[in-house]
Amino acid sequence: MTLSSKTTKKNTSQHKHPRYVDCDNCSMQAICQPIDADNQAIDLTSNYLTRRVEVSTEQSSSLPLNQSAGVALFEQASPLTAIFAVCSGTFKLCQKNDDGLDRIVGFRFPGELIGEDALFLEVYNYSAVALGDNSVCEVYVDSLSACSQLAPELQQNLIQLLTKQSYEQQRNAHAITGKKSADCLLAAFLLNICQRNAKHSGNETEIELTISRQDIASFLGMRRETLSRLLSKFQHEQLISLNGKQLSLLSLNHLKQLSNQ
Repeated sequence: MTLSSKTTKKNTSQHKHPRYVDCDNCSMQAICQPIDADNQAIDLTSNYLTRRVEVSTEQSSSLPLNQSAGVALFEQASPLTAIFAVCSGTFKLCQKNDDGLDRIVGFRFPGELIGEDALFLEVYNYSAVALGDNSVCEVYVDSLSACSQLAPELQQNLIQLLTKQSYEQQRNAHAITGKKSADCLLAAFLLNICQRNAKHSGNETEIELTISRQDIASFLGMRRETLSRLLSKFQHEQLISLNGKQLSLLSLNHLKQLSNQ
């Protein structure tokens, strides 16, 4: 396991890598760019930002191997040190209940933030676990706060970032809540994750599904057997195609109709 810094040139538009989300499509963009102050562009990002930090199982490090499988970017209840944006891959968010059992409370895809709610709590409210070899951009909170004292515009950009993130999370939650049946719930979930991943891939009908069926079932609040039966049903009805980890949505209209029932 390793968390090793791999910084890149700041002009990412000239050095794009298909593996990573484009900076223009990343939620962290508001605080990762030079700010305009007194008609001058001031770049303070080197003081608080590390780009494209790899989260990998290939080498040993101090990062823990989460019990629910995968490398933990951070653990629930640990003190806040940084907030993150996903550069590549998928993370699942695990939260322990009073009995010490993990439940899945969310997923994060390229361009989305992780750990931002800890800015209020000052501890992480869940564990963030990498599903495969992923990468993040890391913003150190104390350093960001110090820079914000020098440049109030940076503080304003952070508020804008958090407001937008809150809106996005409310919209994602609304997309899958209040569904009348398990069929509706699964259809809404598949549409939601493909739409969110499309900000990186550009394709809202296909996604590499690194999330296990057990984790999906936990998040949706259904038994794994029920999820497997529904996936088979959707394939039989030619709503989706699931070949290994490759998920394709074959009938967007039917899935949208089903998700709104």
